[in-house]
Amino acid sequence: MNAQSLALGPATARASARGGMFLGFGTVLRKEIREWVRGRRALVVGSVALAAAIFTTVIPYIVGATGGTNGAPPLSMDPTANVLLGWGGATVAAMALLASMALLSGERDRGTLAWGLTLPVSPTSILAAKWLAAVLVFSIVAIFVPLAISSGISTVVYGGIPDLAKIGAFGLLYVTLPAFYVALTLFLGTFLKSTGGIAGIGFVVMFLPSVVGAVLPIAAEASPTAIGGWAMAVATGQPASTLTLVGFLVSMAILAIGAKVIFDRQEV
Repeated sequence: MNAQSLALGPATARASARGGMFLGFGTVLRKEIREWVRGRRALVVGSVALAAAIFTTVIPYIVGATGGTNGAPPLSMDPTANVLLGWGGATVAAMALLASMALLSGERDRGTLAWGLTLPVSPTSILAAKWLAAVLVFSIVAIFVPLAISSGISTVVYGGIPDLAKIGAFGLLYVTLPAFYVALTLFLGTFLKSTGGIAGIGFVVMFLPSVVGAVLPIAAEASPTAIGGWAMAVATGQPASTLTLVGFLVSMAILAIGAKVIFDRQEV
């Protein structure tokens, strides 16, 4: 154990004793939000999400205008349905995974994580603030802004105002999707130093339930990765499995507790 790690334990213990589990949370949260806003992650994520949302919203209009159905039934011109058209795939999940995979490993590589733990900030505050900042910023730029702009475009293109209550409910519920993937990458980052390894395991978690679900459907239904589909079903009034919500809540609890236990005990 080197001198730096010897200094971390007592400093962190004293900080936690003085301020409790969430000592320094506000300070770390402000720092994390500044890094998201000033860096390129929010801009890149927002640009990709907005482009995808606009494109999928206008696809039915473009197909209908160009007569590209090739004899198939015409696509729906319902403005609400077309705003929500492109949100059922894995695009947002992949963006959340890629945008958050270096939250811990990047700071560990730069040496700022070890330095931060010598300050009066608890390890729990670092994890919680990183998670909340990532979920807040990501949800704004990748969910709420694209939904708002595509709703406006849908009004113009399809000649009717979409059901804003339904779209708003979907957006709020859909935050659960990035919430899970950010929690997953933070958990993995507590014991994996490789950003590539975090991304690799994350993508396995993302796609494995659908593979297993082909043989055992209940596994896919109970997977937290299905929470985006659950959000869509609830918002649009379709049948939604309680098992998916339970799987999400249990997984979030396991990830949070596991990340805290590992991060509290490890050498940075």
